[in-house]
Amino acid sequence: ALPVSDQTTDLRREAFESAFKSVLIKVSGSDEAQKSPAILKLAKSSSRYVKQFSYEARAGVDADGVAIKRLYLTVNFDQQLIEQLLRQNNFPIWGRERPSSLLIINSDSVEGLQIVTGDSAPKMVELLEAAGLKMGVPTLFPLMDLEDISQVDVSDVTLRHFKEINNMAARYWPDALVVGEIVELDLDRWQGAWEVRFADQVFKWQFNAVNQKAIIDELIAHLAGVLALEYALEFQQGKQQELRLKVSSVKDINHLISVQKYLGSLNVVESVRVSL
Repeated sequence: ALPVSDQTTDLRREAFESAFKSVLIKVSGSDEAQKSPAILKLAKSSSRYVKQFSYEARAGVDADGVAIKRLYLTVNFDQQLIEQLLRQNNFPIWGRERPSSLLIINSDSVEGLQIVTGDSAPKMVELLEAAGLKMGVPTLFPLMDLEDISQVDVSDVTLRHFKEINNMAARYWPDALVVGEIVELDLDRWQGAWEVRFADQVFKWQFNAVNQKAIIDELIAHLAGVLALEYALEFQQGKQQELRLKVSSVKDINHLISVQKYLGSLNVVESVRVSL
């Protein structure tokens, strides 16, 4: 839902364009698609990709704490048209089932050194979850309850003691493990140092920025990019294939319909038909 000041057509078109660019990032797993000249031209006519939209007034407060009503615009895009657009321009597509990432992060700031959880650093978790929602990356955070504390502390994260970290992470069943720290170096200077492990692959990088939010946004954007290398589906024009599958133990028509629906729901599948 996007905050808007009114329901005028011009403002709605601007909101559609902004939402269109956001959904391209979420579906493709990176911001490269929205930089494409061919796709940027289509952003001006993004309403053609809108399936439905609605307005909603929500209660809120202004800067002075006075109760007000804020107007929000919710936009739903046609998933098939968006995926078709990305395929036509040779961009990858994330599957509907996204890999989950467990974030084990040390935060080193004026507030002290601590592992980020919903209890220890709620504002940071809120920023991480918002960035994850924007990029379509599901995020998990350790509870750091007695079970976790008995296996991992901040020094293990700093020194990358992955034997201990992996033992602790096993209870969360993540697809990817993100270990790192966000450090406040001085005024307007922050640093993030990261190591991401999944599918027997390891990615490491560092990044400096002027504030904590910029560090977090960069982390999630880069994380989405490396996950997309493994999980997003590449598409090449002219390289479509037809595959015949033999399905056993189909007892009745309802089972057959269920199989067809499942296969049709996969992003890599364009169409499904039954042959005898």
